[in-house]
Amino acid sequence: MVDPGELREGMTVKDLEGRRLGTVVHVGDTHFELEQGSPAQREFMVRFHAVDRVEHGEAFLHPGHGVKVPVESEEAGAPAQA
Repeated sequence: MVDPGELREGMTVKDLEGRRLGTVVHVGDTHFELEQGSPAQREFMVRFHAVDRVEHGEAFLHPGHGVKVPVESEEAGAPAQA
């Protein structure tokens, strides 16, 4: 699990292949809120244990940790694991 202090609002979130999933909009005690689209079209709650690493100001999510976040440019019908 990543140190929650490494996550910041406005940070880009990607999957392990580097595909954009969205942006961190709020960091809570056990999770962060990820938002897709501008203006926001979808929001997801992502627990800290789903974060593989924070690198160069971007957060990368583990696949298969319970929340399904589609790649930001794809339709919701083709989800990627996060």
